[in-house]
Amino acid sequence: MMKPPALRATYRLQFHRGFTFADAEALVPYFARLGISHLYASPITVAVPGSTHGYDVADPTRINPELGGAEGFERLARALDAHGMGVLLDIVPNHMAASSHNPFWMEMLERGPRAPAARLFDVDWQSGRLLLPVLGEPLAATLAAGALSLRADYDTGRFLVAYADHVFPLRPESVADLLDAAAGLRPGWAEMASAFRASSAASSTSLHKAHDALRSLDTAKRAALDTVLAEADLPAILEAQHWRLAWWRTAAHDLNYRRFFNITDLAGVRIEDPEAFELVHRLPLDLIRRGLVHGLRIDHVDGLLDPAGYCERLRQAVGVGIPIFLEKILEPGEALRPWPVDGTTGYERLNDINGLFVNPQGYAALEADLRARHLIAGTPAERLAAAKRRVLETSLAAEVERLVGLAREGLDADIKAGDLTEASIRQAVIALLTHCPVYRSYATHDAHDPSDQAIWDTIRARMDAVEDPLTSAAGRLLIERLNAPQHPSDREFRGRFQQLSGPVLAKGFEDTELYRYPVLLAVNEVGSSFEHVGRECNELHEISRQRAGNGTSDLIPLATHDTKRGPATRARLAALSFAPERWLAFLAQARPATDRLCPGEASPDALDRHFILQTLLSAWPISAERMRTYLTKALREAKRHTSWEQPDTAYEQAAIDLATRLIGAPQAVDFRDDLERLLTELEPAARIVGLAQMVLQHTLPGTPDLYQGTEFPDLSLVDPDNRRPVDWQARLSALEGAGDLPPGDTEYFGLLRELLGLRRHPGPLIHGDYRPLDIPPSPWRWFGFERCHGDHRLCVVVPMRVPWHAPLPATATLDMAETLDSRWNLMGGSCIQTSSHGISLPTSWPLLIAEKS
Repeated sequence: MMKPPALRATYRLQFHRGFTFADAEALVPYFARLGISHLYASPITVAVPGSTHGYDVADPTRINPELGGAEGFERLARALDAHGMGVLLDIVPNHMAASSHNPFWMEMLERGPRAPAARLFDVDWQSGRLLLPVLGEPLAATLAAGALSLRADYDTGRFLVAYADHVFPLRPESVADLLDAAAGLRPGWAEMASAFRASSAASSTSLHKAHDALRSLDTAKRAALDTVLAEADLPAILEAQHWRLAWWRTAAHDLNYRRFFNITDLAGVRIEDPEAFELVHRLPLDLIRRGLVHGLRIDHVDGLLDPAGYCERLRQAVGVGIPIFLEKILEPGEALRPWPVDGTTGYERLNDINGLFVNPQGYAALEADLRARHLIAGTPAERLAAAKRRVLETSLAAEVERLVGLAREGLDADIKAGDLTEASIRQAVIALLTHCPVYRSYATHDAHDPSDQAIWDTIRARMDAVEDPLTSAAGRLLIERLNAPQHPSDREFRGRFQQLSGPVLAKGFEDTELYRYPVLLAVNEVGSSFEHVGRECNELHEISRQRAGNGTSDLIPLATHDTKRGPATRARLAALSFAPERWLAFLAQARPATDRLCPGEASPDALDRHFILQTLLSAWPISAERMRTYLTKALREAKRHTSWEQPDTAYEQAAIDLATRLIGAPQAVDFRDDLERLLTELEPAARIVGLAQMVLQHTLPGTPDLYQGTEFPDLSLVDPDNRRPVDWQARLSALEGAGDLPPGDTEYFGLLRELLGLRRHPGPLIHGDYRPLDIPPSPWRWFGFERCHGDHRLCVVVPMRVPWHAPLPATATLDMAETLDSRWNLMGGSCIQTSSHGISLPTSWPLLIAEKS
């Protein structure tokens, strides 16, 4: 077994068939020299063919052959081990692909609720047949168009209904009926029909034997059978299956399986079932036992029925010493529950660091401008509530109806007495979900703790403040059932409510409000809050002191595969908060150009124009194609004029046309000159913010997590933009000190290597405490702290407020070094060291890092 490496720094790679284990293996020496301890791998199990992310798991028991298969992964793991590195593996316990490529899903479709695989999936079979909302039009129209067909798959031994690239297996009884109808054509088919019919109530082994019989048919028998299938009564056959096909639009209102958010292609897994847990974790636990994997990242833990129980079971399975990180978004002030894990994937850390460099006064000025122009209205809380209601009444309406049905079961007496109405119960369910202040509570089957009670109390208070009396009355009854469930339906209501509240907040905030509140897009990030845009020194000091005291090792990213913007993109915009008047002046300059480039009525409205301009500033230079892809997604997520469910392609094209003209049209040359002039003014402040954020990422308590390609300043937008191919050759050249890189890339990469070098050996950055530095006031408002472990100490100081009107002078760093030296008095000289006692930093870096053993 390979020796587990110490956790120092992770590097996230997105595996897909365009970037395989072999590609990563070739880069292992680079990662090792850079200073990475763990390669942080996206899901590696079999996914839907062509998957670019791996979260659409088709078989959790096997490694994806598109990525290189088990042999390729083992070669990668051994190459990492040879360099003293390990693997942090992303696993997906919440869902699997509802796909014909998923053998477990196909088994359930074929055999229904009695299939062994049926216990894997969170399906409400009591409501009837499994709804499959995959059709492009209603079923009758699809049949009339001849888009559905019946055929035999002689590779699997199944009869299938085919639609586009989907296939759905017939139940064994239907196969038997079709074989019976053809029994007169060929001898032996009656026996085959009997085998399929008997297998419907027997073991999987008997069904496999029936499949084998069908697979063994010769060419002549197959041709005869194909003739029978072509003449079969397809509508009648469809009615007899364990599943029913439906128009895709019905999914918003009529669905009887849990899904990942509103994605019907991803079916919820009952990971609370011991057999489901064993199946999903069989592969990662085997890789851990073999020493090929050394830590786990758990995707969407909030989707599970019992996250606390899951974490306990997983810790027992992996043992001590294997890091477990949860993808868990914590709201400001919320703490991770005391589960046996090593922390989160760090969205709260990203926002803490980002907030330190956002000027609240500048943000307020930008917000006031949008309100004065009537482009935004309502408080952040009111806006979020409205966004959540919209999601609940549209894309998640089916989940709401399921909760409403559970709620009714315990309120029959109140309804009969006239104290409640059917409508009030539904509105109360929506209100509970709308006013939930965090992603979810964590009550178990028979218990809850004060943190859960506090969440429910907040919901009650918010309902009483804004809802009508009847809705509030119904809501209070439902909260009583959350607090003290009396019946099985109460417990199921509590469990389903907790599983749904997270998707509601995610879809309402991350996938709606973040795209339609463009005050300062640096703030619009996963896990952020428009009511808490900045961080003060004392606030971050206290958070960091607690984290160090707890011995935290959770991840600290500046970018992930899910973030809305890259680190440099956010740094530019954060720097903008220090000169809001300059941005407002630019908007006034740009208005004639945007008006001129938007002829006629087909043009984006003023808020979307504002969004486009701020996006161009943040990501410039950007191609028209990148902007097209990004804007299409952003406009649909905002749901103001268009959406994924009801796209307004004319409006989208008008916005794309404007952005395209601004990027490249000859008549927009003045606009581009103004934009580049603003960027030139902004660059010094943006540079300082970007470098300072990277320093904090690597020196605050926790484990720095680098997203692929972010060794250079990264001006990416949300996926798929942040999943573009990485120029590895440029990074290899930078490591060798070769190549012709822009100065900013060279500087950023150089600092990154220095920072990772500080973490190569156990010391204050790995095991140290956290002590704030008392720094005198200055125009740049320095943020500083010590990390101490035994006699080994490290001092870090960065400027956190960078006013444009007073650029940081070259002497400021040395002046601060001398000031700190008189207080810190460790080095016997400047805090910037060139001796073996410290690291050497060019004085052009406005950062102070000093260490002493």
